Amino acid sequence: MQVRLVIRIVSAVLLVCGLAMLTSVPVAMIKGDELSVIWGLLACASITCVVGALGAWRGPKATRIRVREGFGIVTFSWLAATAFGALPFALVGGMSYIDGVFETMSGFTTTGASVLTEKGPDGVFALPWGLLYWRSLTHWLGGMGIVVLSLAILPLLGVGAMELYRSEAPGPSSDQVTPRVAHTARRLWAVYLLLSVAETLLLWPKMDLLEAWCHTCGTMATGGFSTRGASVGAFNSAYVDWVVTLFMLLAGANFLLHYKALLGRPQAYVKDEECRFYCYVSAGGIVVVGAALLLGGVQTNVFEALRYAAFNVVSIMTTTGFATDDFDAWPVVTRALLVLLMFVGGCGGSTGGGIKCSRIALLLKHAVAQVKRTFYPRSVTNIRLDDRSVPESIMSRVLAFFFIYVLLFVVIGLLLCVIEPNLGTPVDGVHHSQIETAFTASIATLSNIGPGLGKIGPAQHYAWMAPWSKLLLVLSMLLGRLEVFTVIVMFHPRFWRG
Repeated sequence: MQVRLVIRIVSAVLLVCGLAMLTSVPVAMIKGDELSVIWGLLACASITCVVGALGAWRGPKATRIRVREGFGIVTFSWLAATAFGALPFALVGGMSYIDGVFETMSGFTTTGASVLTEKGPDGVFALPWGLLYWRSLTHWLGGMGIVVLSLAILPLLGVGAMELYRSEAPGPSSDQVTPRVAHTARRLWAVYLLLSVAETLLLWPKMDLLEAWCHTCGTMATGGFSTRGASVGAFNSAYVDWVVTLFMLLAGANFLLHYKALLGRPQAYVKDEECRFYCYVSAGGIVVVGAALLLGGVQTNVFEALRYAAFNVVSIMTTTGFATDDFDAWPVVTRALLVLLMFVGGCGGSTGGGIKCSRIALLLKHAVAQVKRTFYPRSVTNIRLDDRSVPESIMSRVLAFFFIYVLLFVVIGLLLCVIEPNLGTPVDGVHHSQIETAFTASIATLSNIGPGLGKIGPAQHYAWMAPWSKLLLVLSMLLGRLEVFTVIVMFHPRFWRG
């Protein structure tokens, strides 16, 4: 592996993060944060920028980036961004560095799991506004991808950067809008920015401009960080709920489809088979959960049941993790369905996590094909998606991904049961199932959702966990965000040779 090249490009990505962190300084000044907070944020941003600039200043040109370097650059970029992005939480927010790493990785991977517990009298988390802004900005940067952002604005990445795009772009395949990957990255970020501005303007009438932006970051990145301890539910507004629900749905769809729609081809949504599957599953989940809320007596009004069902189903389905109610207290059937939706996730090419709808659709088609072959052994059953035959190589990769994904879910859950000493202790005097907590924590971080059930439910947090458990979940977040293979390949000895 070309180590010097990897270091140079990772440093360039770090410089982007440092410049983004620098924007928290004027926010802190405008919101009236203490002088020590302003200087602390400035120091953290300066350190990040200087380290990034020094690493990117000298080194080989990126004339050719192989798959090996692509995997290394993407993985180490996320780790470096997290390591330096945690500095404001540790130096300004007063957290332990491990808690800072957990919060930052949760932000960049758009997971939304949090260790914050203290709230002010108005329900806002007890952190300076400049730090709350940086916390949400990690979502926005990680949503479309730090590396894809760098491809859009840093020319030093040069030729061959497609391997980075393939390594970072979520989903089983990474289609391009244009032949040049840098142009593709810029167009996707333009769509991302346009939708972000639109949501912020729509939320602004119901909340402070900064809070509107922070919730937009959590929505468009399908992350779920909120400035309030009660999440979006703190605003108690049907208007806010429906606006956020709409943009969560958009964020969970393939951004290539949004780009085509903006070019005057809205039929792209209907023609795309994965998008149709995504809409069918979302609609089905909303109907089932809404009916369960009515029959279970949680809601008595049809429109209110639809509002809460739509928001929370879409939030879980898109792996956003926002909440308007404690769904851990809902009927068992709704909780079971929400856990299943945690595995599904959004579409390929979206900011969402999970297995992805395209993979689920292919797995279902593969299962049907195998059943047909049982009755008709000599039949030829081609698996097709969007009227195109799916090559056996892609189907094999999807099957391998699914197996490894489920295996990681089981292993991480079991490890939490073994190493977490606080798993059985009550929260607020309430005992929760240890297995339920451990395994929903596993899938909530692996699918980049955030809240789960039990002790990490939507009304709870991750602060009670031991440091080793938090580091395990940090790895789980990274594995989920980078689609498993990108990180796992780093552990193979042959990766480092040649």
